[in-house]
Amino acid sequence: MLRTTVPEDIYKFEWPSNPVISPNGQQVVYERTIAVKENNYETHLYLSDVEGKTRRVLTSSGTRNVNPIWSPDGKTIAFISNRAYGMQAWLLSLDGGEAQCLTKFRQGISSIVWAPDGKTIYGLVPVVEHSELETFHENATIHEANSEKEQEDKLWRDGAKRYHHLYYKNDGTGFHKPYKRQIVAIHIDTGTFVLITKGINEVHQPDVSPDGKYIVFSSNAENENVLFGGKVYRVSSSGGDAELLYSDTEASSPSYSPDGKWIAFFGNHAEQKELLVIPSEGGDVRCLSKKYQDTLLDMTFTDMRNLRYALRPQWSNNSRYIYALSTHEGRNEIVRFSNVKNDDQPVIIAGGDRAIFHFSFDGEETISIAYSTVKHPGKISAIRIDETNTADCNYRYPTEAFPQLHVPIFPETEVRLDDCNDKLLSELIVVEPEVFSYKSVDNWYMQGFILKPANFDPEKKYPILLDIHGGPHSAYGFTYFHQLQLFAARGYAVIYTNPRGSSGFGVDFTNAVHGDYGGKDMNDILNGLDFALQKNQYLDKNRVAVNGISYGGFMVNWLISHTDRFFAAVSEGCISNWISMYGTSDIAPYFIDQEFLGKTDLENLWKFSPLAYVDNVKTPLLLLHNEDDLRCPIEQAEQFYSHIKRRGGEVELVRIPQSSHGLLQYGKPELRIARLNSMLDFINRHLPKENFSNLITTENQ
Repeated sequence: MLRTTVPEDIYKFEWPSNPVISPNGQQVVYERTIAVKENNYETHLYLSDVEGKTRRVLTSSGTRNVNPIWSPDGKTIAFISNRAYGMQAWLLSLDGGEAQCLTKFRQGISSIVWAPDGKTIYGLVPVVEHSELETFHENATIHEANSEKEQEDKLWRDGAKRYHHLYYKNDGTGFHKPYKRQIVAIHIDTGTFVLITKGINEVHQPDVSPDGKYIVFSSNAENENVLFGGKVYRVSSSGGDAELLYSDTEASSPSYSPDGKWIAFFGNHAEQKELLVIPSEGGDVRCLSKKYQDTLLDMTFTDMRNLRYALRPQWSNNSRYIYALSTHEGRNEIVRFSNVKNDDQPVIIAGGDRAIFHFSFDGEETISIAYSTVKHPGKISAIRIDETNTADCNYRYPTEAFPQLHVPIFPETEVRLDDCNDKLLSELIVVEPEVFSYKSVDNWYMQGFILKPANFDPEKKYPILLDIHGGPHSAYGFTYFHQLQLFAARGYAVIYTNPRGSSGFGVDFTNAVHGDYGGKDMNDILNGLDFALQKNQYLDKNRVAVNGISYGGFMVNWLISHTDRFFAAVSEGCISNWISMYGTSDIAPYFIDQEFLGKTDLENLWKFSPLAYVDNVKTPLLLLHNEDDLRCPIEQAEQFYSHIKRRGGEVELVRIPQSSHGLLQYGKPELRIARLNSMLDFINRHLPKENFSNLITTENQ
């Protein structure tokens, strides 16, 4: 007998991700993450052939085995693991035998890439400025190394910290240590290493030229007070001074073409990731995505992404085409762009009603993908590119209705490679959302979704949860969402929409929220709710609760200070005061300057702050906030809470320890469960009592 989902299913989900296809296109290595009883996660590597006929586990030691990369000859996989000495690089021969530890850097290593000759691996290692690489003693035991590192971390944690630059903390990792990631070469045969870059302000995403002579990377090397101001550099693979190749927009993820003539990378323009190409020696830039209006990034909003990777542009072996991931109208698609002049029409290679969140291309005809659907949290597949089953990318203006376009969905050439979550889903009632569109302000068309309650009865009236995504530039889409399924399981109809500001609907749509927080975006959300109420008689207009996180938390605070139509509200990781947010968030002032079009005077910031209208709040409110949140610091919730509580309003504050802004996706499992239970409990307690028997509780489900 099928059952409804419960918060504790967090311990039963499996999160497959990061499929990497072998050089010959015949095998795929991927990661699989699970929550474990120790209130943590384990990630291990799996190997499958592209026909899905064989599958085996590659790693069992350690709890975090990530970032697998194939050697050029396809015989060895390098990866990063915490099985000894922290996060180090390891080598695993597919011919058999135990994995070999390649590095012992005190601060670990990340972003590893092979040299074309297979003799060297490059990676990023944190280095103190004007200092040498720090390694554990050659003969140090694992116990000795762990003790040294624990003592070092304690000294850092308990000591005073001095900063002289604007951005000195990151949500999820904390306050910056006095290290900058630099490129290091590790020579496999000898085990020796060489520091390639020195004194650069934080290197990102290195890639090696096909002839092995150069390494390209992005960095904001010239200005520590710029948050995302990445520029493109190259450096000799033997070391030396870095050469600036491109500096006009925020650049990331540079990638050499197989013929070595070009470097592709993403630029950031007006909230959109665009695909740019320059000659490998530097020179004039070309934008290959000028006819494509959506962002080249996974922006779908869900609680089922445990790990996210920054994908670089991926080339065809003939250097004619570049493949990138895109968010489009709630779907994540793989789009092909041409590097040939006069051929600038992008083509969708794989898409459909799903969210592809990672892919790897062998350069010829095979792509491995990780994706989610509305009824499945994550799958791994291999696709043979079918030129007869592609679609052109056609731009839709916001005033035009959503078209019924042919998009490659699940091509006949697609093969499933994993079995993650299949057993769990065979036991669960999973509700498939209905998609709807509606007109809002300015006659712009909006996208919305409705999840009916589990065990739906059309003769009954159901309470509603209106859910609002974060960002504001993320987007709801065709992906599984545990939290929303949970409310449907408890007897709520869940309505969620993509108001202006969401990604995937064109650059004008995404940018329309700038300087207008709580304006037309609020109207879009309420118009979507009203449209759904008008079209669906089973929805009870008198029993509507609202929930939102981050930007969604801002919008909840804004809504309840401007209307009293909700019986309860949950505001999570919220924003209440843009003035204090400007000085406390890890991404301010950059983010606020951008979102408010540079109008960051105190008067304007206060005008858009929910705290300015807090005396209007009558709705019972739960403020749920993580104590280690550096993106939207907990003082945002504390201010709103104190003002409401002091004047006798109905408000509760739940503080979640040891958790950053990303608790929703990768926080400790027990705290994720506590979060969900807090939301359910508060909304259920305040639900008007008529037809209360419609609700499913933990006692009667």
